[in-house]
Amino acid sequence: MDDEHHAADEPTTDPAGAETGSDDPASSKEGSNLQFLASLLFLAVIVVVVVLWVMTMMRPPWYAPPAADDASAADTAQQAEFALVENMQKIRDPGATWKLRISDQAVNAWLGIRLTKWLAHEGHPPWPEYLGLPQVHTTPSGLIVAIELVPENGARRVLGLQLAPVISDGTMELSIVGGLIGRLPVPSPPGSLLELVRKAATDGDEASILAVDYLIDGAEFPSVLDLVDGRFVQLDAVILEEGAFVLEARTLPRR
Repeated sequence: MDDEHHAADEPTTDPAGAETGSDDPASSKEGSNLQFLASLLFLAVIVVVVVLWVMTMMRPPWYAPPAADDASAADTAQQAEFALVENMQKIRDPGATWKLRISDQAVNAWLGIRLTKWLAHEGHPPWPEYLGLPQVHTTPSGLIVAIELVPENGARRVLGLQLAPVISDGTMELSIVGGLIGRLPVPSPPGSLLELVRKAATDGDEASILAVDYLIDGAEFPSVLDLVDGRFVQLDAVILEEGAFVLEARTLPRR
């Protein structure tokens, strides 16, 4: 009977086994928190990617080529052209430094209204249909030159190059310091888009090829402008401001 009583008093379950088989509430809660954070992080990445993609499809607010029949823009473009010619041809003390401030508004009006007429006057082919008219936006860190790619099939996108003009030893170079796709700033536009522009330009006229040479390939060009009376203008610097740039130059006598 002692043996039976002793057997009856023995535990029917193993305490150690009971402990290992039970769920730990703290561990379970920690796992749930990690899963929630991982899901939240994944969702945030998806949202960021979508936002960036949408930004590439949007026009920058300053990219707004005027309509061909915009009378106000036409007047601004004409005044800007006259002011530039007048300042270049003005009689000045030889070697004296002078400055001319040119606003983005004036440049963009000229590009939107006068560019195609100038191309026709100079005997160049019409502006390509696969490209929107160029527009500029000046900031202290660089001059952004943008065009809209207009493919036959596919979404339109504005592609921009942020350029820093550097003048040295009678030549000017436009160095690429950044770019944009739509409203998304990028260190530089993707090579695939640049190659698309380059390939299209090779089928264009000499002006298209020169634009690629100077804007994309960074070719140097003279910073000296010959005047009709034999004098010449030496550009010494291009000072970038917000919404405008300043030409610093000297008018020098006949060579």
